[in-house]
Amino acid sequence: MELLNIESVEKIRRDHEAEKEREIARHFAGPGELGLTPLLEAKRIKYGIPNSAWRGQPLFNKVLVWQIPLDESEAYGGGLILKTDRVKGKELTEAPRGVIVSAGLQALDELRSHGCDVGHTVSFTHLAPFRKFLPAIAGKEPSLVILHSGDIFDSEELAENLKTRKCRVITRENEGAIEHFFCDENGRTWNPAKDAASEDS
Repeated sequence: MELLNIESVEKIRRDHEAEKEREIARHFAGPGELGLTPLLEAKRIKYGIPNSAWRGQPLFNKVLVWQIPLDESEAYGGGLILKTDRVKGKELTEAPRGVIVSAGLQALDELRSHGCDVGHTVSFTHLAPFRKFLPAIAGKEPSLVILHSGDIFDSEELAENLKTRKCRVITRENEGAIEHFFCDENGRTWNPAKDAASEDS
C-alpha cells in the first residue's frame, strides 16, 4: 500500500475545501437575484440566509424568522477571549432575536399596522419550539423559527424610525375613548390590526 505524500494530502484537502465552497455557493443567490426588498436583501447577505428560506410561503398569521444571536460579537463582552463555536451555536439557538424572512397575509396586516415588516430585526417569545428545517448545507442543517405574528414583541427598525421621526404615535378620540396609532412621515395612519394568535392556538 503506497503512502500518500504531503503534496497529495494537501491536494486532497484543497479539493475537498473547493468542493465545500461550491456546495455552499449553490445555496446562496447573488445580490438582487431573489427580488427581495433592499432591507431584506441586506439582512440576507449579512446573516447568510440561504435561498431555501424562500422556498415556501407562510399562510394565515404565521411568520418565518431567521434566528440571529443577541450579541453578535466574536468575543465575550467585546474583550479578548473568543467564543468557541459551541458557545456561539448555543447562544444562537436560544436567542429570541431574528430577521423576519416572510409572513402570511394576516400576519403582514398585523405586523405592518404596528410599524413592523419583512426584513425587520425583531425579538420574539423565548425558546420558540417550532422550526422549519431547510436543506443541509455542507453538513449543517439550517432552520427558520415558526411564529404567530403575536409572538413578536418588538422591532429594532420601528424603534429607530420612532427616534428619527420617520413615524410617530398619535392619539384620536373614538366614542369617548382614546386610541393610539402609528403615523408615518407623510401623515398616513396605520390602523392596528388585531393579533389573531389566540384564535388558532
